[in-house]
Amino acid sequence: MAMPVKVKKWGNSMAVLIPNRFAKSHEIEVGTVIDLERVRIVKPKRRRYKLSELLRGFKPRHRHGEWDLGAPVGKEIW
Repeated sequence: MAMPVKVKKWGNSMAVLIPNRFAKSHEIEVGTVIDLERVRIVKPKRRRYKLSELLRGFKPRHRHGEWDLGAPVGKEIW
């Protein structure tokens, strides 16, 4: 039963929250000593988005016009 959990910062240390379902199935209770020698590090795969997926939620009402910022005040060349 694969159950990845995330290591979090806890003061100057790190902590792992053990899900209740996992703890019950492995008979882990408060105060149980656990051997961390056989921990397997799982690197999550980064999701790659396509532009079409990102733009799917873009609606015409989200499009805004240009802003009038006034006349140039310095040596701008626009």
